[in-house]
This record gives sequence, C-alpha cells and structure tokens, in this order.
Amino acid sequence: MYSLYAQTKEKLRFATYRGYDLCNPTAAVLAHLLFDKRSTRKKIRSAFKLIRLTPRYRHHDQLKDDAYIWHCDRDDQTKLALSIGNRLGEKQPRNISYMPALKEDASKSLDWRAMYAAWRITRRCSLPLLLQLYVFSALCHSIKHFRAIDRLQIPQQLTSLVSFNSANIPECFLVAACRHHGLPTYSLQHGLYHRYRGEQPIDIINYENVTASTLLVWSEFCRAEIAAFHREIDRTPDYRIQIAGYIDPPAPQPGSRPSPSAHKHLLCVLPGKRYVADSIQLLHLLASLPAHYRLTVRLHPLLAKDAALMAALPPSASLDDSPTLAHALRAGHYDLAVGFNTTSLFEATLFGVPCALYQAHGLNLIAEGIPSFLNAEELAQLADAPIDTRQLADYILGASCFRYAEIISAAET
Repeated sequence: MYSLYAQTKEKLRFATYRGYDLCNPTAAVLAHLLFDKRSTRKKIRSAFKLIRLTPRYRHHDQLKDDAYIWHCDRDDQTKLALSIGNRLGEKQPRNISYMPALKEDASKSLDWRAMYAAWRITRRCSLPLLLQLYVFSALCHSIKHFRAIDRLQIPQQLTSLVSFNSANIPECFLVAACRHHGLPTYSLQHGLYHRYRGEQPIDIINYENVTASTLLVWSEFCRAEIAAFHREIDRTPDYRIQIAGYIDPPAPQPGSRPSPSAHKHLLCVLPGKRYVADSIQLLHLLASLPAHYRLTVRLHPLLAKDAALMAALPPSASLDDSPTLAHALRAGHYDLAVGFNTTSLFEATLFGVPCALYQAHGLNLIAEGIPSFLNAEELAQLADAPIDTRQLADYILGASCFRYAEIISAAET
C-alpha cells in the first residue's frame, strides 16, 4: 500500500493554497484512507465525511507564545506526550494544548471555496476515479484547516511550536501553517524510527511526512536510518534532523543479576496488530521450551484481549498487567527480554535486561549487534548465556542524553 500512497503523494508535490504547501498535510489525511483495511465502501463514506467536516480549533485561545501540541489515542502514548511536554516547560514556560481528533473538533458544513480549490488541484492529477475522490476529500479537508487557521490568526499568537507528531493528523496542519509563517517548529520522535525492509506500514509517514522544520530524533541510528530511507527514494528531507536523546528516560537502574541456571525468567514483549501472526508463532516457540524456563508475556495495549493471542499463550506463561513496561521491569527480575523490532524490546536494556530479537517472517529491521534467534534451541542458548546488550540503549535509543529543552531553547533565543 505504501507504493500507492507514495505515487499518489507525488502528484501533490507542488500543490499549494494561499502559499501553504499542501503536500504533506494532505498526504497525512490520504494515508489514513489508503492504509485503511476496511472495505472500499466504508472508505468512500469516510472520504465524503471529510468533505463535510469543517475544523473549528475551539481551543485556539490556548495556542499562545511558545506552545506544545499533542494528540494520542492510547493511554501509554498520552502519558509519554504529557511527560515530555512538562519537561519541555521546565526551563522555559510552554503552553501545552491537546489537539482533538478531526471529528471531535469540527462542524458539519460544506465550504464551496475549499471544494473549488481542491477540485482545481485534483483535476490536474492523472488518477483513477476512486483515487481522485480520496485526493479531493483529503485536499478539501486540508484547505479547510488552513482557512480556519488564517481566520483565527493562530500563527500570529505563537512564537514557536513543538509537536508530538507533526507528520500525522491532527497536528500536521497547524505545524505546516506555523512553519510557513517563519516560526520555529519541531517534531518529536515517539517510536522506533527505522527503514522498513519488506512491508512498509503507515508508521513510515512519521519520518517521511514531517511538516515541522526540525525533527528531534533519539539516536544516531535513527538519524542514519531516516537519511538512508530518503536516499533510497532519491529525496532530500525538507527538514533538519537533530539528535536529542531518548524521549522517555527512566531513572538509572542497576544491571540485571543472572538467575540460577535452572530458573531462567524470560519476558516476551509483543507488538501491535501488524505482527499478530508472527506473535502467535513466537508464543508457540516459547511453549516448546523446557519446563524449567519461567515465561512472562506482555501484550501490546491494543491487543490485550485478542482471542488468537490468548489462545496461543503457553500454558505455563503468566501475563504481565503492569501499567507500563517500566513498572514491569522494575517489579520483576528477568534474565532475557525477547520480541520484535519495537521500542519495548530495546527499553529492556535501560534496566540492565539483555534482549534478543525474534527472526520472524515479517521482521523488517536489520541492525548490527542485536542477538537474534529463529528457533527454541537458539533461544535457550541465549537465555542460558545472555549476551550483554546494554550498548544498544545508547546505540538505538540514545539513552545517554536528553537535549530537547536545550536544543529548542537555543534556537529560540
């Protein structure tokens, strides 16, 4: 699906409205239509709804001076967004404002001027009829945002803007507008950013579709991965990349002490919906381990009640229900964390717990120095003699520094 998204986005590369660059904000809307796995009929209904939704920005009075905006759908991401927002305000006051979902902050009305402007751009794109509808609806909705932002004069109220994720809706429109008006704009990395080998999910827009002028990333590994991606598509990022360190550093933790050889305790951290089939295979692999290995499984928040995963749990495994992974790692002693190419797996290294990567069929991360396994025998060897992976905390997560406030304050003074 990414190839269709990229080809369609290319048609919008030079699209503008009143001087605003429409490409990336429109692409963010378009991505949610194209990557949607629902039926075509339901996606068409979503497209027509977008045409009618007119943004209100009812919290625009909070957007003043130096501001930080965020939007999250998950509780764990919400805690992270608020945590970094509060830390950004420690050195310099910063107004924190939640950006509601598109349908939560909009009225239902048609804007004929926005529709006409969207139609003029759409008709120049050589696309199949269905894609024309998706592009028209995404353009129409994006233009409505810029019209609302202009009407309320929001950029004129601000001196700088930090966004939790400027590449995605609903934050992308305001960030693009502020950047157009010459304000310092920043976007934060909130998950593991890397090139995708094989399937390219919607997550790729987090660094492919940045609307801010500066993207603050965790580590040199993430910066290099983003740069390599843009070289592969023969593009130069239209934003700066600066290394700011891990966004959610825990308090310093002592190294993990090995358990007696007969009682190794393994923590399995499972990813989201994209890897359900591979997760089931990993659970079956864990079930084939000898009985003396203790197993604890932590499910992704969005899959906590997934019937297929629950059915595949090894009979001897216990489920971790800690509010966060950090709580789980502090509360229980683990000899090895196993899982996929997710932030959760590498977070274990922050607590002195060695990690190992499951070489799943759908694995799309390749990085040097990460112990990996393909079967129960290889996993047992890693559990009995774990490889020290503490260096990954800095290499992948950038755990040795936290420079967000420093970088932003330096640019604003």
